Amino acid sequence: MSQASPIMTAPTDRTDQKPSARRPMILVVEDGPAEREALARVLRLEDYQVLTARNPEHALTLFDQPISMVISDLKMGIRSGIDLLRAWLARRPETPFIIVTAYGDVESAVEAMKIGARDFMTKPIDPTKLLEMVKRCLETPATAHVGPVAGMTPLPGVDARLDVERMVGVSDPIRRVRDQIRRVAPSDSTVLLLGESGTGKELAAEAVHAHSTRSSKPLVVVNMAAVPESLVESELFGHVKGAFTGASADRPGRFEIADGGTLFIDEVGDFPLSLQAKLLRALETRVIQRVGGNDDRTVNVRLVAATSRNVREMVRQGKFREDLYYRLNVVTIEIPPLRERREDIPLLLEHFAANIAPPLGKPIPTFDANLQGFLISYDWPGNIRELRNCLESMIVLSRGPELTLEDLPPNLATGLRAGASTEESSASDDLQLLRLEKSVILQTLKRMEGNRTKAAEALGISVRTLQRRLKEWGGEV
Repeated sequence: MSQASPIMTAPTDRTDQKPSARRPMILVVEDGPAEREALARVLRLEDYQVLTARNPEHALTLFDQPISMVISDLKMGIRSGIDLLRAWLARRPETPFIIVTAYGDVESAVEAMKIGARDFMTKPIDPTKLLEMVKRCLETPATAHVGPVAGMTPLPGVDARLDVERMVGVSDPIRRVRDQIRRVAPSDSTVLLLGESGTGKELAAEAVHAHSTRSSKPLVVVNMAAVPESLVESELFGHVKGAFTGASADRPGRFEIADGGTLFIDEVGDFPLSLQAKLLRALETRVIQRVGGNDDRTVNVRLVAATSRNVREMVRQGKFREDLYYRLNVVTIEIPPLRERREDIPLLLEHFAANIAPPLGKPIPTFDANLQGFLISYDWPGNIRELRNCLESMIVLSRGPELTLEDLPPNLATGLRAGASTEESSASDDLQLLRLEKSVILQTLKRMEGNRTKAAEALGISVRTLQRRLKEWGGEV
């Protein structure tokens, strides 16, 4: 590989001048000569110093130069822009890195952002947008974009008990979620939370904000499913007086209110298709306009979005913009449904009972083994929200300090009866409970791969009780 000096265009290269601290130096890496020089020319017109390199190998010879930013094409022969990104950030992690790619390679560019790229831009390049992006990246402190870090401890002022008290659980799925949140929170990367309704996506968004550098600023929440389509634009971007009937005064939108903090858009899959281009522009440029206004307003917002819908399928169906999807899908965290973390249910029951009962003037209840076994085995299509509502109903209507199967809400009790066989339907209540108990215990043992200690812990009973039941049934596993 040639060690020749970077290709530069005279006379505006000013190669005879020493680097100036007042003029940031930008490295442009592009294998196409015409495109390389076009990018360099745009940057020099803004008085940036520019170095150019024809491929990643050439770029790596320039580590010792006082380079303030790298702008690299994605595909350049044997080694790609992602290869250069990894190598560069390994030695100079503070350097802002922008990836340039063809429209069809946007997914790869998003992957580059997960690795540590500051932003990406698709071809053909819009010079104005490029310069805006460069200016924004150079002005934003590098620490705001540091990638995931392992073993992060809560920031000063953050409630260190957040994970225990709100994202309750000891299962592997919820541990992974908490770990992902700790790792992504310090960055400014957009986070997309995926999961069924009721799994706790809003709690995850709150945890991302609480562990971020923006925790002292507002977390602003907007639920797209609850906002009429005609009001979405005004809700997010604000409006000026007289913009429409009823607009009697200027009003800031959620973007402005969240300035400096975090904006959480819940159920982003319901975002109107007609307004998605405006949302995309706001995310790319950090500039908004109020409805009916002409003034640009700069906002500094970290976006967290959530949806229970399959947005990728919506993109295929033309119901969601592909470019917006990739802009949102920088870091994805999947919140597991409750049926995939059943071992957390006893802890959730204890947590919710302690929070629900006292305000109702009720004692904190206990759960008999049959009820707890049923609650663990039930699939909970409404997830944690359904579990909590079920428990509140039982506590409100309870006849004593211990909750049993008789305290189940009618919809669950009906399902329990419907699940019995024709032969069982005529049996006594005691026989039904014994069969249910046996079914739950054996299912839990199977799920714990025969480990009786873990099964007893998940069921909330002692190992001795479990062993006694198994002995009664002939030691079945």
